[in-house]
Amino acid sequence: MKFISSRAVVKGLLEDEAVVLGETTIGARSIIGRNVIIGYPTKSKIKPIISIEPFNIQRYDSISKGAKIGEDCIIRSGAVIYELAVLEDKVETGHNVLIREGTHVGEGTLLGSSTKLDGRVEVGKNVSIQSNVYLPHLTVIKDEVFIAPNVCFTNDPYPKSKRLAGTVVEKNAIICANSTILPGLRIGENAVIGAGSVVTRDVQPDSVVVGNPARFLMKREEFDKKKEKWERSKE
Repeated sequence: MKFISSRAVVKGLLEDEAVVLGETTIGARSIIGRNVIIGYPTKSKIKPIISIEPFNIQRYDSISKGAKIGEDCIIRSGAVIYELAVLEDKVETGHNVLIREGTHVGEGTLLGSSTKLDGRVEVGKNVSIQSNVYLPHLTVIKDEVFIAPNVCFTNDPYPKSKRLAGTVVEKNAIICANSTILPGLRIGENAVIGAGSVVTRDVQPDSVVVGNPARFLMKREEFDKKKEKWERSKE
């Protein structure tokens, strides 16, 4: 059953069984899919409640500060967006996306199906994140980055430690499928990480790295020339 908080401001369209909690705002022309939950409360708020009473949607609503969804967004079915998350205009998600509290997603960004932003994550504008990508707490992704399917970022150098370290990916970088990024690194502007690579140290701007551990292969300029040649070959 659809539920919309009396404190929410909804200017978009909601499909069946969408749940909007707390002081959530949803901008004009945004579409919220079936079984989406927006404004889900944090664990610290929920634990005291569920220990003394059964699940109650009105109670969850009363403790949620809500999330912010901009204009012209598309949030597809099964997504869960926690309270205090902010999605700017024209953000689009696939199905079953998780966005945790405090995360900020910039305008025009795509989040593929089953992708998880698992903690306070910063994602810039016009970023393309494909399906099944994992971005943990403290990860920062700058504008125009492309992240292919099944890429896994990490944030704990010595699990399970009490000190986490997020990775920063600079503008226009490309991270290819099935790569693993170790904690606390900086991926430079225009860098490219080859498919299946394990990145164990910083990647310099305008460089292409591949392998396990990832090592320098070529400059971004050479990569772009190879791409252009490949694209022309089908003409």
